[in-house]
This record gives sequence, structure tokens and C-alpha cells, in this order.
Amino acid sequence: MSLLSLTARQFRNLTAVSLNANARFNLIVGMNGSGKTSLLEAIYYLAHGRSFRTSRPQRLVQHDNDAFMLHAKVATAQQTHSLGLQRDKQGELMLRLNGANVNRLAEFASLLPVQLLTPDSFRLFFGGPKERRQFFDMGLFHVEPAFFDSWLRFSKVLKQRNALLKTSRQYDSQFQFWDEQFSQLAFELQGFRQAYIDQLEAAFRALTQQEPILQQLGFQLQRGWPEKIAEPAELMQLLQQSFMQDHRMGFTQYGPQKADLKLRLDQGAAEEVLSRGQLKVLLFALKIAQNNVIRDSGQKQPLLLIDDLASELDQQSTRQIFSYLRDINSQVFITAINAEQVSPFIDAGQLAMFHVEQGQLTARTDDDGRTT
Repeated sequence: MSLLSLTARQFRNLTAVSLNANARFNLIVGMNGSGKTSLLEAIYYLAHGRSFRTSRPQRLVQHDNDAFMLHAKVATAQQTHSLGLQRDKQGELMLRLNGANVNRLAEFASLLPVQLLTPDSFRLFFGGPKERRQFFDMGLFHVEPAFFDSWLRFSKVLKQRNALLKTSRQYDSQFQFWDEQFSQLAFELQGFRQAYIDQLEAAFRALTQQEPILQQLGFQLQRGWPEKIAEPAELMQLLQQSFMQDHRMGFTQYGPQKADLKLRLDQGAAEEVLSRGQLKVLLFALKIAQNNVIRDSGQKQPLLLIDDLASELDQQSTRQIFSYLRDINSQVFITAINAEQVSPFIDAGQLAMFHVEQGQLTARTDDDGRTT
């Protein structure tokens, strides 16, 4: 699977740009504010239906226009798909897949397994549990077909239970009904997540086998309820026992919505032990390991978007990261201010280069004769 082409119109400062992508590495160079990050944002938006820079879609629409439009062609093992997306300043979303209207962004997401690395990605370590749940659930969505349906059903049950907590003052048959479903689905999701974390850890260890400090990293999935609870009936009992406190707080305290992934070294939590540079290498290793798990599932080839790769990296760390990147069978899009920060680490035949200036995109040839 790969992104063959992308067109963006009235998106940020990109009036009308198109690119034909290389199946391996695509380098987008330009000064700050030129529009290079907006190209990554456009790819991400097609895959997720949201931006990684703003929660307000009207900010994505170019000034004096009513809507932005994105179009891409994506190749899978079976066929080439055409994806079209339009969103206006009021937030109305229109999706077209192979010429037909579709209603669910999940259909786009399933075709575009996109991971993102930006200077803000350190939130995986320093942010709350939600950041880490989004990380491993994204991989699980693309590896385990049954996960998304279970997650949707659980989300509906959780919503019903939380709504009841705000209106009911006693534990009754309604809570028993929802808590039984809650507990069954909680253990189902936990099973999916633990199996996936085991795969992720194995891929991480294979990738970092030459890095002694990263080999010490431990992966611990905290499921969102006490470890001593071994079956759904016991979780259901806990939900009943915690009803009054849940009612006072207005939400459910226990369950897979509270899951977290702890990354630890012998000396303590990874984010407390490793330097900023080491954490960036770890961040890349985790994302690339996740790419490898998705790829090895045999169903999809993921895309990796890397914004400002050279930020906070010395030459040795950059070489280390590219040794990881050479081991993945994925399509990679990288932004940088200067081509020299990236191009020496990539074989010429595997690299397409683009230059962005004031929202205009052109194919670029560097000093070594590399072209798109």
C-alpha cells in the first residue's frame, strides 16, 4: 500500500498543489512557514479526519475561500483507490471513495494507516494516558479487524453508563444490564490490547537489538482496573461497589477507557531516565516498530510522516534513526529546512524531493542529481 499522489486545494496556504510520491522516501524542504508541514497535515487529515495542529477546521480553509479539498490515489495489493475529502468553514464534511459518497471516516483510515512524528510527539511520554492509548489503539485498529467493532460497542455502553450516573442515585437493573455488557467488552478489549502490546514489544526488540539501553525497556499495559480482578463477573462486582463514588464524580472510574502503557527502565520511568535526545530515538523506535507490526500483519503498508526530523538530533542519533528507517517496508514523508539534513542518509533511487515556497510545490533536483 502506498500513496501514489496527493492534491490539496485551499488548504492552509496551499492554493493548488499536487505531488506524485515515491514509494519509499519523500523529502519536502522549505523555510519555516513555507507550507511543508501543511502537506503532511493534508495527508494526516485524509487518514484521520482531523488536524494535528488545530481542532478548528475553519482555520484550515484558505482565506477568502469557503472550503478546502483534498484528493489522493492510494494503491493496495488489490487495486488503486481514489479518496476525496471536502470540508467547509461550518465543519460540514463530504467524503468520496472511488467516486461514491461514504459516511464513515473509518473507511478512509483503513486504507491509510498513517503515523505522525512531530516535535510535539513527546506527549507520548509526558502527556496523559490518552496519548498512549491513541498510540497503541491506532496500531491495533490496523492489525486486528475485530477491534474496532468491539471498541465502538464498548464506547456506546460507557456513554450510556456515564449518562445514567448523572441521573440515577441508586444501583438498579439498568446498571446491571449495562455493567454486564461493560465487563464482557472490557475483557475482550483487554485481550486484543495485550496481544498487540506483546507484538509491539517483540518488534521493538528486533529493531533495537544493537542498542543496549533500549533493550532494557519494559512494556507494561495497565488495563484500567486492579490486576487481581481476573474475570468479567469480578469487574462487574467492582463497578457495583464503586457506584456511589462514580455517581459523585459523574463518570466511570474503572475500565479500558483508563488503560495506559508504562515504559520503564531499571532506573525508573523512561521519560525520567533518558535524555531528550535518547527519548527522540526511543520515540522513533516505537513508531517504526508499530509500522513493522502493521506491515507484518500482511494486510497493509503504513505511511510514516516525520515533521522536522533534524530537530534536537545530533549526527549519531540521525544515523541511528535512519538505520531503523532502512529496515521498514513503509512509505515515508519527511520535512526539513535543508535537504542536506536528510538526503545523505537515503539511497538516491529511493528518494523523491520537493521544494515548497510560499505555498507553491516544485520537484527538486539536488547536487547529487537526485530527482523526483
